[in-house]
Amino acid sequence: MTVLLSPPLYSPDKFVNREEELSRLDRILESGEKRAVIFRGERGVGKSWLPAHWEWQLRRRKDLQVLRLDLKEYRGREPGWATADIIRRVSEKIGGPGERLGTDLAEMSRTLLQHVRKIRKTLILILDHVYESDWTLLALLEEYLLAPLISEPRVFIVLTGRGRWYPWRTPDLTIRAEPVIVKPLPSEEETRQQLERQAQQGLPQAGKIHRMTGGNPLANYLLAAEPQPTQVSDAVIEELLEPVPEEHRQKIREYLEALCVLRAFDEDRIPEMMAAYTGDRSYREWTYAQARQVRDELIRWALAQWDVDERAYVLDRIVRQLVELHLQQNHPDKWEALHQAARDLYERWAKEFPSTATRWEGERSYHQNCLTRQKEGER
Repeated sequence: MTVLLSPPLYSPDKFVNREEELSRLDRILESGEKRAVIFRGERGVGKSWLPAHWEWQLRRRKDLQVLRLDLKEYRGREPGWATADIIRRVSEKIGGPGERLGTDLAEMSRTLLQHVRKIRKTLILILDHVYESDWTLLALLEEYLLAPLISEPRVFIVLTGRGRWYPWRTPDLTIRAEPVIVKPLPSEEETRQQLERQAQQGLPQAGKIHRMTGGNPLANYLLAAEPQPTQVSDAVIEELLEPVPEEHRQKIREYLEALCVLRAFDEDRIPEMMAAYTGDRSYREWTYAQARQVRDELIRWALAQWDVDERAYVLDRIVRQLVELHLQQNHPDKWEALHQAARDLYERWAKEFPSTATRWEGERSYHQNCLTRQKEGER
């Protein structure tokens, strides 16, 4: 078993830039026009660190009460128990009771609201890893915590996460919430600053690391922590897949490796790529339902989502990028076989479907160019 790398925990001295996003949060809070903010973004981009740093800044203000909870702590726990524990923690934070809130969730919720109305400060509740959480838990949290709280005039809620949107029923958590897309660090200099604060290794390679990762902070750190910072090791991939439970991780990794060369995928492309990845032609006989199971597993762990422009599913950008680099560096024959399979598939589709031939010819050219560049690099 590959040993996972250990990314640093948040601390103010390790935080880099994000002034624009932090100023935006301040403006949203002060305007009072929105009651909730939802952070979205790819794996490792900073969805947890950004609200953590905002919390650190807000602690200086005496008119605010800030509480940040990580729903990842409740992974695998019974949703009713988890909801009750979260309500208790919120109550204790604002000076209310912990163990005497009530006998059921409804009574606990009502008692909590009574104490929220007594405090003169604005309560800011930050919940991390929301959209990766069990939907049964989210339904209970909405009914007994989030919807009641957000109806109060001095409550502001921040949600972070990636993957499937949860279908909140409360308008202030959907159409009235402010979406904030957290983006990678935009410049090589910011990547260099991050690595200076968080890691001592890989600094001479900061520019190349930035070009490999596009500025994703987690990927920057993982590559800098490697003995050879420009090589994507098994340990890097394992850490990227850390949100996936260990018993599912190997299977999910195989799916990712099979699909990582594609810019977009669907149920029709999955069997061809699985056949090329495994060398087993029987995958081509897969039914639509079998291919859909692969798609659903990737969506379940927030590693893929529907892309309107592509009219297909796409893998999480940084995961796809580093999985493909790992395959290219460590298993070049398999990487080449996958690109060849994709090229041949799109060439066939361009002939079979004249009305969309331009689209498929573009995809065919992309894979052929990848193969050509690889051959030229070997010379």
